[in-house]
Amino acid sequence: MKATLELVMVLSSCIILTTTVVASASDFTLGIYGNANMDDTINEQDIAYVQDVIRGTKSATNLADANYDGKIDEMDVVQIEQIINSTEKKITIIDSANKTATVKFPVKSIAVCGTEKAVALRILGATDRVVGVAESIVTKDYAKKFFPELQGLPTIGDMEIDYEAVLALKPDIIITYSVQKAENDKLPGVTILNFDFYRARSIFKEMKTLGYVLGSEKRAQEYIDFCEPIIRNIATGLDGVPSDKRARVYLEAQGDYVTHSKMGAAGYQIELAGGNNLAADMVGKATGSLEVDPEWVLKENPDIIVKMVGWNRDNTTAGYETNDFKSMATMRDRILNRSELARVKAIENKKIEMLAYDITYNPDYIISVAYLAKLFYPELFKDVDPVAIHQEYLDTFHKGLNWNVRKNGTFVYPPITTEVNAK
Repeated sequence: MKATLELVMVLSSCIILTTTVVASASDFTLGIYGNANMDDTINEQDIAYVQDVIRGTKSATNLADANYDGKIDEMDVVQIEQIINSTEKKITIIDSANKTATVKFPVKSIAVCGTEKAVALRILGATDRVVGVAESIVTKDYAKKFFPELQGLPTIGDMEIDYEAVLALKPDIIITYSVQKAENDKLPGVTILNFDFYRARSIFKEMKTLGYVLGSEKRAQEYIDFCEPIIRNIATGLDGVPSDKRARVYLEAQGDYVTHSKMGAAGYQIELAGGNNLAADMVGKATGSLEVDPEWVLKENPDIIVKMVGWNRDNTTAGYETNDFKSMATMRDRILNRSELARVKAIENKKIEMLAYDITYNPDYIISVAYLAKLFYPELFKDVDPVAIHQEYLDTFHKGLNWNVRKNGTFVYPPITTEVNAK
């Protein structure tokens, strides 16, 4: 992990960490029955905890009933031992819709709704088990390029699930969005798991949980171990920048004057990269999106405007689907020429950045954090090369693509040029 180690060395040499709050694996409770001590993994400590519950020296937690039979006894110890040794016959989890599901092992076949979940399956080494996919995976230009191994598979609808198509494939599990509210009684014999993988703040938890379901918990941990040093050390580098001196950012998603609160996926990336998301504390939809008006942007007077592009939203192409920056450049010019924002600092200083959806709304989100930190604080992170980090991520978790980031794709515009890139 050369690029990651370089990032650690650069930032650690710049500023000494004092008090930094960052997302880490320990920030979540792994939602698997058997995680008795309510941390982020299942290990011998959970066995000891259950034994203390049985002895009456500790109180039972929600997840102490490892075999999910309504009582806590020695059979829960056996279940935890089996989970640790990967010999369990089933596992019970709490998914992203806060629903409980019991999965029988082994999981040999998977139906998947959404590109974000397909990215997670690739990271976990499980795309060879996919038997059916959402139509978007075989129709979106980005997906056709990024998931060559999934092309040609039967489709199962998209946001509206084709239940008959799923039943014809007889998958062991189907992975859906929590908002889809898949109906259990329409999928007899198929275990429904709701995992979104587009909300960056919950991706570690989702990845770890799905990792256990698929017997790929080590791979899930490798992903977390890749991401955490990047997040932590960007935070370290920003430790000397007071909150009132940080870049004030207006984030714009699909549509003019549609932004994200802190609950939106990209809103969280802004935060991790050290920007002050101007709409962070506003109330939006379940996805975090909300509409503002030009007067609000003018009043807030952002230092930087970040516009999300690609996926044919706002008629733009970007990311893995094209090598041509023309679409991104056109959108940037449109924003620069908004007469109603002429007196906004970001417009006056031409600090308008295009950011591809491809590296934002899925487990690739860590790449957008690295790019944004570089865009927000070019001097502070002058020796950091987000392109190299991007390449390392692809080489580590998406080897089969053989993708060269320096030659292919359009992920930020204007493109980042640094002394590191020039070497």
